[in-house]
Amino acid sequence: MHTQPTITIELPIHKSLFYECWERPALLLDIFTAQQIVHIKAFVFDNLEDKDGAPEVDDLAVSIFKYSEHDKGGYFRLNFYINRRFCCSDIESSRQDYIDFHFSYINETLKASANYFNWNLM
Repeated sequence: MHTQPTITIELPIHKSLFYECWERPALLLDIFTAQQIVHIKAFVFDNLEDKDGAPEVDDLAVSIFKYSEHDKGGYFRLNFYINRRFCCSDIESSRQDYIDFHFSYINETLKASANYFNWNLM
């Protein structure tokens, strides 16, 4: 049985900033380090079945941020585009995709993990 690849991210985040992200999900992406962004992009790239057109992961954005005080956790959706350029034919393509991260928020640390499923059906 094949298991889905998983990515894990840990963000120290002050409680007031955390609650601000709850109100404005896009703010969460500003808290990620450059290294974490590179890690996410590499994770998606590594899990693409089709590497034709030199795919690049771009335009990351957080669109949903849900949190339960009772459970001390929730999820957020990270949207992105997979852009390709086929040099031989001078054709470009782009498609939007996303990863849903489930997280816990304890002691001012957000610990998130997600599985990525490549929706490209052959």
